[in-house]
Amino acid sequence: MSTTGPSPDAPASPAAGEDPRGVPRTRHAGNVQSMVISMAVILALVAVVVWLLPRPNAIEQPPADVPNAASGAAARLSFTPPVPTGLDGWTPTSAEVNRSTDAVLTWHVGYRTDEGEYVAVEVARDTTPAWLKAQTAGGDADGGQVVGGRDWERYLQEDRGRHSLVRTQEGLTVVATGESGYDVLAELVTATEAGWAATGSTWGAPAAG
Repeated sequence: MSTTGPSPDAPASPAAGEDPRGVPRTRHAGNVQSMVISMAVILALVAVVVWLLPRPNAIEQPPADVPNAASGAAARLSFTPPVPTGLDGWTPTSAEVNRSTDAVLTWHVGYRTDEGEYVAVEVARDTTPAWLKAQTAGGDADGGQVVGGRDWERYLQEDRGRHSLVRTQEGLTVVATGESGYDVLAELVTATEAGWAATGSTWGAPAAG
């Protein structure tokens, strides 16, 4: 009588925890899955924190120092650079001399009004038609306006809603221009002339004394 059983030469059955080749099984797949889940949780937490953090709507720039800029610009210009006064609630955003269209040396002061609109005053001597066109954004003549007893020319660039007031006297041109209407620009004109008067200057002439 014979008994059946595994041949002494037959390979042994894989033990628990081993694959058919006899290599111990690992938990590698489970570890990778755990890492993926952990990373997803961390990223979700970071996203929530970033979303909850307050973010400024815009980068706030300090107001421009117009008097200081005018003091430094005076030596470069053939006229007194005006420092507009009396513009309560307006924020000066820029004050500088630049070489504009046709290389015309121009004193520029930009403002953000109390209504948040951008306006600027541009002052230059011996200007050209191309310079004026650039400062008014190609605006068309739009009649006239009296400001402080002086006659000013209106220019309107209708597509961009750009208004400008322009006056040339004794070879010096002043342009008040921007997003606001003519009445607001008249305030800028008045403030510009008041700035000249405060230094003893008349329409940009060298200050007295």
